[in-house]
Amino acid sequence: MDAGGQNLNTVIARGCLHPATDEAVRYFEEERVYSLQIESTLACPQGCRYCYAPADAARVRDLPAGDIAAALSSAAEMDVKAVDWLGGDPLIRKGWYDLAEHARDLGFVNNIWSSGIPLADPEVAERAVAVTEGGFISVHLDTLDPGIYAQLHDGDAGEKIRAIRRGIENLVAFGKPAGELVDCITFARPLAGDDLMKTMRYFCEEVGTAICLTQMCTVGRACRHPEWVPTPGEVRDACRARDAICYPGSSCSFGTMDVNKFYCGSVICVTVDGDVTPCSVIRKGFGNIREQPLPRIVEEHRSELLFSGMRHPGPDSSSCTRCEQNAVCWGCRATAYYETGDLLGPDPKCWRAAPGR
Repeated sequence: MDAGGQNLNTVIARGCLHPATDEAVRYFEEERVYSLQIESTLACPQGCRYCYAPADAARVRDLPAGDIAAALSSAAEMDVKAVDWLGGDPLIRKGWYDLAEHARDLGFVNNIWSSGIPLADPEVAERAVAVTEGGFISVHLDTLDPGIYAQLHDGDAGEKIRAIRRGIENLVAFGKPAGELVDCITFARPLAGDDLMKTMRYFCEEVGTAICLTQMCTVGRACRHPEWVPTPGEVRDACRARDAICYPGSSCSFGTMDVNKFYCGSVICVTVDGDVTPCSVIRKGFGNIREQPLPRIVEEHRSELLFSGMRHPGPDSSSCTRCEQNAVCWGCRATAYYETGDLLGPDPKCWRAAPGR
């Protein structure tokens, strides 16, 4: 395979996140659900001031265990392969380990999206490693600078940064390969420039983790901070820096999100309210598991949940379907939804779609 092919595979693998990349890509191509996101709780110790699903604005804080068990059973019937545990912070939820063990017993690979703060407790870290064999663990640290962190999060910035870094050290000490760890960075304007580059270099080059660079969506608490929304030029610079650090030499690139279409196009989410959505950030339900079985919801709304219009574009389709990076990227569907009202619309935060790019 030539160098370009190797780079393309790296972009696909890292942006897909799932260690079993080939299987996840196959599910995408077959338009099937590879991973079920379960938003088990909205409780979280990090206090992100741009949180898309803040607990203080929610009707409920936890998805009942019975609903989770029903969703897992239905997903097993659908031959879903992985469960992505979301929050809030899923490690804060009482009984999280029992739920993850149950998922593993059903044959799922567990992935965990955590703030990273609970992992500072060695017992929590050890259990997380044990239950995510073959899967990934994501922590969320936007910056190593306490001053910038304090702008974006509530609480003691220095202590939270230290806790997350201890958590990563604990995971590695208990045997989690660095290549199965992800640092999720929400790109807000206070990070733009050198600070973002320093953070990405630290995680990618020193720690050896993948990076998941995500864009701030104007929903939830983020609506209070429009001044934090990056410009297309700032997004361009951030993504180019990310490409140079994470995918050196590759001509393939993602736009505004660091998960590629193979991840986004083969995942669905059950929110804390039981709604079934295309992803956790898109707070638009296409059925509720308390009213209909999950397989029926997916069958009736497959085109919306798995973005069929992005796969089979027509003459009026989004410019994202004609982009030179469409082999790996179709823009952020959440950003398109919140900025244009159209799940299949162009991603307005991508600089490739901006005038005078």
